[in-house]
Amino acid sequence: MPAAGSQLAAGLMAVAVLLGGMPAARADAPRTAVADPAAPMHFDIPRLPLAAALSRFHAQTGQSLLYDDAIADGRMAGPLQGEHTPEAALRELLAGSGIVVRYTSQAAFMLMRPEAPAAGTSSVAATADTRTAIAATAARRAYYAQLQARVTAALCGDPVTMPGSYRLALNLWIDAGAPVVERVVLHATGNERRDARIAARLTGLALESAPPEGLAQPIALLILPRQPAQTGDCRP
Repeated sequence: MPAAGSQLAAGLMAVAVLLGGMPAARADAPRTAVADPAAPMHFDIPRLPLAAALSRFHAQTGQSLLYDDAIADGRMAGPLQGEHTPEAALRELLAGSGIVVRYTSQAAFMLMRPEAPAAGTSSVAATADTRTAIAATAARRAYYAQLQARVTAALCGDPVTMPGSYRLALNLWIDAGAPVVERVVLHATGNERRDARIAARLTGLALESAPPEGLAQPIALLILPRQPAQTGDCRP
């Protein structure tokens, strides 16, 4: 689902928005039961390209991965042997890579590489750059909050797509000129009828404003299942 960014907790619906833009975001939906994040497991992952090592980790733990493929390019990971909790195993796989783990829930995480100031940058310039970056992040957060509200309302408007009982990872492309959701690519939820309805409800969805300048696309979102009693997203 950006090479750099941060997590925006998206309220009770548990939507994770990956800030900074992920130009080919990857989301691997679980195919097996999700492991208890607090329970040690035995891992035997040889040294592999990072993407392959993460796939092995995902296959064993069932934890969801959201990351930009570019982060993994040219990187190796492992070996990883022995008893570890899933989180400890993941952090050991990424040790020394500079990649940061941000959990969106106990069973889903995103990976990102924080940007560092360029070498030789003066303290004054670095401060100005930091202020600019903070302002840009604030603008993105405000925009994502609007986007979250519109996506939530759209999904809540149909009993088939109402969130709470399924996990969904998707990428959205925004047409800044309209502004509307121009294109949607989603990872299957396990229900073809629901997937089609989600795509139909979000494609062409009118938004309150255009994306802030410099926002990279697509925007990746992760919608996690929650018990109905724990959510209030679809209040009448």
